[in-house]
Amino acid sequence: MIGLDGWLFRGLAGLAVIIALVAGLMLAKAVFIPIFIALFLAIILHLPLAAMERAGVPRILAALTLTLTVAGLIALLAYFISGPVQTTIENYPSMVNQLQRKLAALRLSLREAQEIGEALSTVGEEVGEALDDGRDDNVEEVVVRQPGFLMNAATSFASGATTFLVTVTIAGFILAMRRPFMIIATIPHGTMRGKLRAARVWKAVESQVSHYLLVTTLINIALGIVVGLALWWLGVPMPVFWGAVVAFLNYMPFVGPAIGVLLLLAVSIVQFDTVLQMILPAATYMAINFVEANFVTPNLVGRRTNIAPLAIIVSLLVWGWMWGFAGLFLSVPILVVLKATAEKTESLAGIHRMLTPRARHPMSLR
Repeated sequence: MIGLDGWLFRGLAGLAVIIALVAGLMLAKAVFIPIFIALFLAIILHLPLAAMERAGVPRILAALTLTLTVAGLIALLAYFISGPVQTTIENYPSMVNQLQRKLAALRLSLREAQEIGEALSTVGEEVGEALDDGRDDNVEEVVVRQPGFLMNAATSFASGATTFLVTVTIAGFILAMRRPFMIIATIPHGTMRGKLRAARVWKAVESQVSHYLLVTTLINIALGIVVGLALWWLGVPMPVFWGAVVAFLNYMPFVGPAIGVLLLLAVSIVQFDTVLQMILPAATYMAINFVEANFVTPNLVGRRTNIAPLAIIVSLLVWGWMWGFAGLFLSVPILVVLKATAEKTESLAGIHRMLTPRARHPMSLR
């Protein structure tokens, strides 16, 4: 019989809690994703909000102003990229056909690819003849048509617009009602000393994470502008759209730049004819991203904000598996919050050591 205080029972109970938590996050992702994004948006806007309060602006008015400003900027960006996005959606079938034809031409330029293609063609003909011989002419074929690309795009846009409105609204309430959330953070503590310590941890984490996310956001915006200008100079279509995509993807270490390179490579293959023109846009993006990741960000954000690469990869896998693309976007900010909290909490010192890269001196978020 397993005792209530036994390690096996505690381990099984902890595993059950983790499974239930993961299942809840996956099943209710439509609810949690806007809340998490709103939380991080509110954290990013914490420093501007504090500056406006010090200038004498009432908190509610400052929160409303910041919320409307962010919503307006995002809407303005959406307006500028709506034309290129609409053009992409309309030309999507022809772009895919062009990409397939050019890739096929590149493959056929190699002798080995020709031999493989001929072998596959022969096998396909033999399989087709075998299927034709065994087919019953009286059997009717039923084809189930899947929703077209335009329908999927329209559905995604409507869902994204709804999520955007909900997220901005929640972020505005969080900014305007900071004190109730601080009170919630102190509820688990029974003594006044514990409540005061929890409040100090909340304020420290909020300030540190706000600085990190705000500077990271500004760096990503600058990266998008630089890459957009470079792509415009190289003749890549829709440079404004690609600048916005690059800025968004840069929130996802490793995965985001890889996705951006593949997308730019595919577009370049469709747009250009020579191999150099096909490779140059993606190579330019990789070079700019390398400079940003290894020189700009460490100097502006600080190397002490580093998180162990293995922890980032695991977080990307877990949150991407649970919430898809939104999970990839939120995975690193969640790690940043966890590391900042663990740094200020003695009971979480082990987690802080796990998230911190090996170094000669202790590292912390600041």
